[in-house]
Amino acid sequence: MAWDYKTPGIPEELFIRDESVPITKEEVRVIALSKARLREGYRVIDLGCGTGSISIEAALQVGRDGKVYAVDRDATAVMLTKENVKRFDLSNVEVIHSDGREFMNGIPDDSVDAIFIGGAGGEIYDMVKLSYGKLKQDRRMVIDTILIESMYSALDALKGLGTKGIDITEVIVAKGKRLSIGTMLTARNPVLIITVEK
Repeated sequence: MAWDYKTPGIPEELFIRDESVPITKEEVRVIALSKARLREGYRVIDLGCGTGSISIEAALQVGRDGKVYAVDRDATAVMLTKENVKRFDLSNVEVIHSDGREFMNGIPDDSVDAIFIGGAGGEIYDMVKLSYGKLKQDRRMVIDTILIESMYSALDALKGLGTKGIDITEVIVAKGKRLSIGTMLTARNPVLIITVEK
């Protein structure tokens, strides 16, 4: 399957999914990708890749000369991401079954163009601190969270790191659902997106 559009926003139903593994919803994914400001040739890490939706879209943005490392410690998530990479016929995504901390410890400092943190399993403070050091100067890290406590931990971790700026965006999306008498809007969980530039 090919996504023949330049714009991000692949519909969720085009991904291979499992209800036990979260997917970053289409509208949230589009905003998160825009916050990362990706370019062709970038090296990108997607920590807590889930079904791989961010990894897939990032791979399309960075092109054949770029590289995306999709990392998750959950075996089902890794399997789904691999299936979705095949589904979209991408050769620039490496799917890694690993704890995020273990993987990031093997990455040289100042060597990555963008980092997405979508799942840190309660270790977001440590993951943000560790990940920030891996970013090149003038590059961005994007953190998606649904928990206020996770947002607080991420912001606390960023204190004193000398960032160029921190942006916090709350995304609230409602989708239309057709009923016999009309259309109603059904709200999805709000998502907090923290963007930081080194």
